[in-house]
Amino acid sequence: MKFLALVISTFLILGLSSQLEARKRFYCLWSTKRTCSQNTPRCIRLQTGTNNNAATYTCKYYRSDCQYLLDSCKGETSFGLFGSSVNVQDYCVTNGIAIGGTGACT
Repeated sequence: MKFLALVISTFLILGLSSQLEARKRFYCLWSTKRTCSQNTPRCIRLQTGTNNNAATYTCKYYRSDCQYLLDSCKGETSFGLFGSSVNVQDYCVTNGIAIGGTGACT
C-alpha cells in the first residue's frame, strides 16, 4: 500500500512540475512579445575562457531581439543568462557567424 502511495505521489509531482514549466514558457512568450523587435537581430558575446592571459569569447547570433529575450527569460543557455549584447555587424557578421549559430569572436 505504501509503495502504491509513493508511485501515485511521484506521478502527481511530475505532473505538477510539467505544468509549472508550461506556465513559465507561456509567461516568457507573453512578456517578451510586448517589448521586443521581431526584425532586429541581436549578437550576444560570452567570455568562454582564457588563452595566454587573453580572454576568449564566443558569440551567438540571434535572428531577432525576441528570440534573445525569450532565451534570457527561460534561462536555457549561458548566452541568455550571462552574455552581453554587442554590435551585430562587428562581432557576428564580421566573424562569419550564421544566424542562429555560435562561433568564436573577438
